[in-house]
Amino acid sequence: MLVNFNWLVEGILAGSGQIGGWGDDAQLKRDLDILYEEGIRAIVSLTEWPLELHRVDVSNMVYLHLPIPDMHPPALEDVIAFTKFVDESLKKKSPVVVHCSAGLGRTGTMLASYLVQMGSNTAEALAQVRKLRPGSVETADQELAVYDYEVYMNTKSVSS
Repeated sequence: MLVNFNWLVEGILAGSGQIGGWGDDAQLKRDLDILYEEGIRAIVSLTEWPLELHRVDVSNMVYLHLPIPDMHPPALEDVIAFTKFVDESLKKKSPVVVHCSAGLGRTGTMLASYLVQMGSNTAEALAQVRKLRPGSVETADQELAVYDYEVYMNTKSVSS
């Protein structure tokens, strides 16, 4: 069963816990079907191991795997790759779901980072993600990763 799925930005960007069971093809197919029915057309996986998509038909979705250890923050390069993937997917009208195991730490960090890209500051982004997904962004290092992305975005806009 799909765990902890909800939209951060309706019809655009969602978060979720683990997609599919561990090695359970039937559960993976059910979860992917649910995501497809929700309108999801792109998946970002932050778990250390990629989804075993070769076992099911996912020709109707695109996939990005950014392995980040549980309870760790993403590297700035991973946040940039994530936001670029989301932007490219949305240009193709492909709503995105991002997931990790529980859908809180790594997922919440990436969701908050995308809100920063959309113009929120770190505090606003963290508050919004935590309101919609209680318990999100679990460590101080994950919070710092969102702030580092805000600094990166501000530096980028100043130099442009």
